[in-house]
Amino acid sequence: MGCSVGDWAAHWIEKGWRGSGVDIDDEHIAISRGRGIEAKRCDLNKDRLPFANESFDLIFAGEVIEHLIDTDAFLDELYRCLRTNGRVIITNPNLVSFENRLRVMLGIYPVWVNYNLSGPGHVRAYSASVLKKQLREHGFKILLHRGNWVPFVPQKFLNDIQFPPLPTMRDWFPNLSMDIIMATQRL
Repeated sequence: MGCSVGDWAAHWIEKGWRGSGVDIDDEHIAISRGRGIEAKRCDLNKDRLPFANESFDLIFAGEVIEHLIDTDAFLDELYRCLRTNGRVIITNPNLVSFENRLRVMLGIYPVWVNYNLSGPGHVRAYSASVLKKQLREHGFKILLHRGNWVPFVPQKFLNDIQFPPLPTMRDWFPNLSMDIIMATQRL
């Protein structure tokens, strides 16, 4: 979902999977298709996914759900397109990351949250517990909850690429990480 230029689809194809993707950006779709990925145009805020019921064993929705208005309809579509016992991996920014908790305590607006659509277009904000609750309501079993890295220092000063040991803290404090990584299974 939100395949962009097809990097993740290409990753899975290299591992022997068949990869498909959807995006709203026609340029991204063209680039993905040029890489041999079955990419289709889909506005996840208003369109059904252009795939038959139970088409997939794995769906990756990286940094997508926070952009959607009707997240319930989106999760219903993921469920519809997934085979029984298939898996969904969802990633999204963490409203209650360590940095955001500090920002709110200091009266500073949280990162990754928008009060309008002029920023990155996030219209939903999630904590891990809320995402888990919503996923369960839509028939998904939570298999794994991880974070990416804990921002003990604001990311504009230090991030996981500049300092590779940071991701080790994702296992110690996943609820404080910048991003939520959730692996689920359709029952």
